[in-house]
Amino acid sequence: MDYGEVLLLFDGDNPCWTEDLAELAGKDPALLGSLLREGFAEKEGEVYSLTPSGREAFRREAAECFLPAVPGECPAPLREAERALLRTRLYLLLDRKHLQRWGLKEYLFSPSFPVPPLAQDELFSLDGGLTWLWPSSQTVKRLRMDFPETGLAARRQKALPPGTPAAWFKAQGIAPEYFKPDFLYLSRYDYEAYTDFSSPPDDIWGLLNADRFFFLQGPPPTKENLPQFLEFTGRFHLCLEVLRRLVLPGYIDFDSHDQGAINWLLFLYEKEADAEGCSALLSPLDQELIAPALPTDLWTLSFEALAAYPGRAENIHDLLPEIARPLARAQ
Repeated sequence: MDYGEVLLLFDGDNPCWTEDLAELAGKDPALLGSLLREGFAEKEGEVYSLTPSGREAFRREAAECFLPAVPGECPAPLREAERALLRTRLYLLLDRKHLQRWGLKEYLFSPSFPVPPLAQDELFSLDGGLTWLWPSSQTVKRLRMDFPETGLAARRQKALPPGTPAAWFKAQGIAPEYFKPDFLYLSRYDYEAYTDFSSPPDDIWGLLNADRFFFLQGPPPTKENLPQFLEFTGRFHLCLEVLRRLVLPGYIDFDSHDQGAINWLLFLYEKEADAEGCSALLSPLDQELIAPALPTDLWTLSFEALAAYPGRAENIHDLLPEIARPLARAQ
């Protein structure tokens, strides 16, 4: 069918499209109208999504193309549909703005990471300045007692059995909460040097031997929203804590060849003025933002700066420092 390639855009990671996004993906946006006329798509405002018959057509087309893809279903709340569009746009722009000639690009849409279930007032305090409280919570103290080794020292211990994270939370009598970035980019540079290494079963995201860039849509960069920024940051800290102790001990901050690995959190905005505002709000805190979770970096990035970047950078490590703003960097 003439519009098969456009139909296959609507996969599980990218359930919503606009004409602008289809054009950004290198497709003829007019073909979205063909899907609409065939009854395979519906349109609300500027947003296209597949109908039930469209999802069936997707499955047939994918099977004919020998693709394992499954069709997506656009989330009903408008805010969630907008976040789906944000993820798709970020994926398309990141992919076209750098080559990664000697590496692999991997994109995870809306991943979830289990973390201890701490309330906001258990994460931090702003009384008299920023104090991170989560390291002194009873749950984190127990986690550190049960799994004391991190970094290269953790490699000397016996490998953890499959199911360790779920078993540990269950043993504490608690259900985990989840840190949910909008998007996770995994950069695997010189990937051929790591083909002999495989992730353990609990690394369901494939984090081993990758640099990791977590993207999260930032709240409006106002002083009133500082607690929300700190809550997001604190849950990112907890995410790293669990990964370092329960999922990949010894391999979150170093790869299998003992090279340093990157873990960045980036607050994402539409306009560069908002990224500038985020920097003005958070960068004065500098090392206080990341002290209990080192090594890690916090940055902010705008779609405006990403879209305006001329040409294509060689890799993600060249691209992001050129267009993003550092909030706090590991020294």
